[in-house]
Amino acid sequence: MKRGGVGGSGGLDSIRTRILAAIAMRDYQHARDLLELAEGFTQQERDRLAWAITAAERGLTPFLEGALPHIFKADPGHFAEDTAEARELIQTTVTQANYAGIREKGDLVYARIVGTGAQIWVYVRDGAIRNGGCNLVPRSVEQLLR
Repeated sequence: MKRGGVGGSGGLDSIRTRILAAIAMRDYQHARDLLELAEGFTQQERDRLAWAITAAERGLTPFLEGALPHIFKADPGHFAEDTAEARELIQTTVTQANYAGIREKGDLVYARIVGTGAQIWVYVRDGAIRNGGCNLVPRSVEQLLR
């Protein structure tokens, strides 16, 4: 069974918007149903949207959509690709246990060391992730707060 606006020209943007709206309304099952019915998404896009649903259900801090190109780029200290795994590492870092302080610009700073020894870092402002990444060589809290 296929719903209108799921495919065709402009259909992916329309279904993506519907999925994000369902997430915002906390109708997670409807968001999953829409994702299941959607045609034309890459597997990577499906994984990202599925993670967005799961992250919202778990109450994790959302990403500021406009910041994604800055967070996911092939530069040192960032994730080269926007994957569900990278999003999970960033979003699950935003916990009280990983809180490092407040930057002068007002960003809340979170950081943790993962099993590989790499440091995941995140800047949050106004309830959204504005920046984040992965330092192969961990930085000090003072460096992260600058």
